[in-house]
Amino acid sequence: MTPPSKYDLESEDGRELIKRAIGHEDRAFTILMRRFKLPLYRFALRHVGDPDDAEDVVQETFVAAHRNLAKYNPKFEASTWLYQITLNKCRDLGRKRKTRNFLLRMTPFLEEKVSQFSLPEDPESQLLAKREIQILEQQIAELPRALREPLVLCAIEDLSHKQAAKILGISSKAVEMRVYRARKKLERFQVSHDQT
Repeated sequence: MTPPSKYDLESEDGRELIKRAIGHEDRAFTILMRRFKLPLYRFALRHVGDPDDAEDVVQETFVAAHRNLAKYNPKFEASTWLYQITLNKCRDLGRKRKTRNFLLRMTPFLEEKVSQFSLPEDPESQLLAKREIQILEQQIAELPRALREPLVLCAIEDLSHKQAAKILGISSKAVEMRVYRARKKLERFQVSHDQT
């Protein structure tokens, strides 16, 4: 039997790549890493807020994934499994460093503020918009982790409630409710800030 060509491996889905990596096909794991490196990096960056830390988290994710290939449950998508490992590594880093400097961009409010910031041409407007972004980032960082994490997964990573539920180990309904509560909390922060 001839070994699969590079093209064949490139076209395989994540589950099949993991299956082949378990069978000691190193190239399969390399393709898996190449496919998920950037999305996992963006995800980690929004949690840890530092590019170097995010790179470390992604490296640790792939080391942990490779070490635990035999524990992979094929009923889950490869992406779900990798996001779950990444989230755990982000939590570990947060506990170690006791940092709350998460998320550069997360909600429609922040996206709106970022777009507003890019529009003003006069320095005074730019300073005001930048300050509003900083306030909103702080408000997001102050959200309880139970609300912040589902919001990141659904609002930024565009995962479904079902996918986020698998990663977080809670029900889809719980994810939906937490995302809703996080948005409402941010709206209240925004209203109270606008009134001051």
